[in-house]
Amino acid sequence: MKDVWIMDSGCSRHMTEHRKWFSSLNPVSTKEYITFGDNGQGKVMGIGSVSLSAKLSLREVAFVRNLGFNLVSVSQLLDEGFEVRFKKGACCVLDAEKTLVCSLLPFGQVFRVDLTSVSGPARCLVANPSADIWKWHRRLGHLNFDLLVRLISMGLIRGLPKLRAEKDLVCHPCHHGKMVATSHIPVSQVMTSYPGELLHMDTVGPAWVASVSGKWYVLVVVDDFLRFSWVFFMEFKDEAFGFVRDLILRLRNQSHKAMRAIRSDNGREFRNSRFENFCRDLGLEHQFSSPYTPPQNGVVERKNRTLVEMAWMMLDDHRTPRRF
Repeated sequence: MKDVWIMDSGCSRHMTEHRKWFSSLNPVSTKEYITFGDNGQGKVMGIGSVSLSAKLSLREVAFVRNLGFNLVSVSQLLDEGFEVRFKKGACCVLDAEKTLVCSLLPFGQVFRVDLTSVSGPARCLVANPSADIWKWHRRLGHLNFDLLVRLISMGLIRGLPKLRAEKDLVCHPCHHGKMVATSHIPVSQVMTSYPGELLHMDTVGPAWVASVSGKWYVLVVVDDFLRFSWVFFMEFKDEAFGFVRDLILRLRNQSHKAMRAIRSDNGREFRNSRFENFCRDLGLEHQFSSPYTPPQNGVVERKNRTLVEMAWMMLDDHRTPRRF
């Protein structure tokens, strides 16, 4: 039974007890068990992928101890876009394009997966034309197909054979590894109604070179309504609280309207007991952006970029010595 896969309509997921079938396998940290028909249980040791053929790859396959059978779940195949047909003399599995993936043959009172009935396009002593480009695509660290063909046509890599890219080549590891987050929609209108209602703040640094007075960090505070900015230079990050406290107290005395909130990232210079107690005493809301999501704190992040570029240009314009 090691090499036989049974089609099971009552099975909740694909599963097998044989490690050899897996092309990739991730161990399961939590305790999970599969209950058999005789009320016995098998422990799930891992979840991985199994490639039965070029057209049939099973995902989320459970590696179950003491199973005794290789089971293909009908419900999981349907979730993955396949079509399973049970008809006398013509049981099979089709993909989304109605192409035959495998046949199902009687195996006692159940059906087993038959992969021998599926044959690829007829070729006689002809190598797959896309095999070489896939090989070099992987050798060069999953280089973009179009760029690879361009390098070949320009003769920029010595020893690279002449390759021709086919249309619609899809590399799934490239899709997973090069995936990027969707960009945040820019907010064009100001969300506050008066100056001092909301302050954005962030720190920049440490710099590559300390300033003449020994400062390594910069604290930037931006008013949401006016986009007016305050810039403070610090030797250590934990000095940020003192500058923010003095600024807020000064603004509260100068303005007739109440300050509502401050906004920062999750840096320890802002997320600490001193800021928490200070905001609670003054009735301020301290808003934090999501971790590792700078666009949510975009007002002050853009100001940081502007200030740093201004400094670079002024240093370059005055031909400042490299030690600065």
